[in-house]
Amino acid sequence: MSILAWNCRGLCNPTAIRVLADLVCSKRPKVIFLMETFVDRRKMEGIRVQIGYDNVFTVGAVGHRGGLAFLWMNTVVLEITGYSTNHIDTKLALDIDKPQFRFTGYYGFPERHRRREAWNMLRSLAAQSSLPWVTMGDYNDLLHQFDKRGRLPHPDWLLTGFRETVEDCGLHEFLFEGHKFTWEHSRGIENMVEEKLDRIFTTESWLTIFDGARATSALCPYSDHLPIILTPETLERRSNRKRFCFDNVWLREEKCREIVTQSWERTMGLDVFTRIEYCGNDI
Repeated sequence: MSILAWNCRGLCNPTAIRVLADLVCSKRPKVIFLMETFVDRRKMEGIRVQIGYDNVFTVGAVGHRGGLAFLWMNTVVLEITGYSTNHIDTKLALDIDKPQFRFTGYYGFPERHRRREAWNMLRSLAAQSSLPWVTMGDYNDLLHQFDKRGRLPHPDWLLTGFRETVEDCGLHEFLFEGHKFTWEHSRGIENMVEEKLDRIFTTESWLTIFDGARATSALCPYSDHLPIILTPETLERRSNRKRFCFDNVWLREEKCREIVTQSWERTMGLDVFTRIEYCGNDI
């Protein structure tokens, strides 16, 4: 079972809906969280029928801004527990006999002057439940300078504020495979900017249950954001959890040595375990 989160930048035209239908066909997610749909509840109900989902919950757009939607199949057990224009909160189980956890689809305020408001909202959400928690979506925030390519560096006060928020919430970033810069602006010109705005965060208790979980970004021709697909899995069928182990003999390969050097330099200032995790992911 997989969960797809995507800032689709509008579902107002047939092309957008076809792209969403293609994603559904290729990735087969049982749960979908959509941001910036730009449509109301009636339109979203029609889209649900077109792409073949059993259920939909919609937070309608305000004019031509915002709009959130949750779609899910009857094969999962899902209960909507709260929502706003920036999030949809749920209790979710992959099957009736599977453990229940909390899943929050999150969309951060795009306006920079509302960053503190967004951080406080995330802290408030963290305090509302003790269930194992995973949250994913477009946070409109960066954790590190290496989360951005192009133009001016990201302001340090924004990096610090978001990192402190994540720590206060007891969350850990869940790294995904695929292209890391999930948002781009001005593609193909000299001033192109890429940023890692879309992320997954989990609590330690969620990671303990889903110790075989994995995630990846997916290519998409429509939006300026990439979708992220999370597959929550356990390792019950395997005796040992696979962990990244570095072999010094790899350094004899020039390309591998170059990857290690670049990874270690760009994660300067982080704790050693996080740096090893990033390095393993890069390799």
